[in-house]
Amino acid sequence: MSWELLGVLVFAASFAQASTGIGFGVIAGPFLIHAHGYDHAVVETAIFSLAVAAVCSARSLGSVERRFAGVLTGVLPIGLGIGAALTWFVTKSVIVAIFGILLCVLSVSLLRQEMSLHHSATAGDISRKGRLPHFAFVALVAAIAAFLFAAPGPIAAWGLARADLAPRAIRETLAVYFLVAYGALVVAFVALGRFTLIEWPPLASMTVACVAGAVTGAFYGDRLSARILRIAIGAIIGLSGLSVLVVLLRPTTG
Repeated sequence: MSWELLGVLVFAASFAQASTGIGFGVIAGPFLIHAHGYDHAVVETAIFSLAVAAVCSARSLGSVERRFAGVLTGVLPIGLGIGAALTWFVTKSVIVAIFGILLCVLSVSLLRQEMSLHHSATAGDISRKGRLPHFAFVALVAAIAAFLFAAPGPIAAWGLARADLAPRAIRETLAVYFLVAYGALVVAFVALGRFTLIEWPPLASMTVACVAGAVTGAFYGDRLSARILRIAIGAIIGLSGLSVLVVLLRPTTG
């Protein structure tokens, strides 16, 4: 696979993540895995997702839901530790299978909610403060997925969408979370020596495509309604789950 084609895919993935809050992994991830192998692709995903978060965070962050962002970042160290421990006691195939099935289930639940007329009539009836205890568990699972797959986004986005936050609040809260989560991952990968896998000159050219996609997507995302955004998030989560299961069925060495 040529670096030019990967650059186009990185642009599209960055556009999706900046406009909806998530989506880099499901679009670019399978191709990066195919081109470079699993370990290499996870490092690249962390780098590019951090770049997208930095671009999105450079804009106004006045809509960030601080309590939700605080829960996400607060449990991050615990989740990263649990994820690291799981790699010692559970085989990769089992972890991948559980993660893929979980994402598919979450996608169906969110899309069913959005298609329900009852939901549209009662959205927002439960206070955001009341949702925080339940969201803490969601945040923990997202943190575990961060270490295992460099993919905290789908689960975190599902929790925020279920909380009926405004579209910009979802996207900006995720951007702040990704700054912390992917920043921590990059530090962890450096400590583990995984950056020795990276080919820096081609990565630099793809970073240009990443930033361009993020800038374009950030402005496009401002036009999405709350309902359309939640449906998009549900669809991306489902595609993420399916892509993970496809990787399991067709393992790629590297």
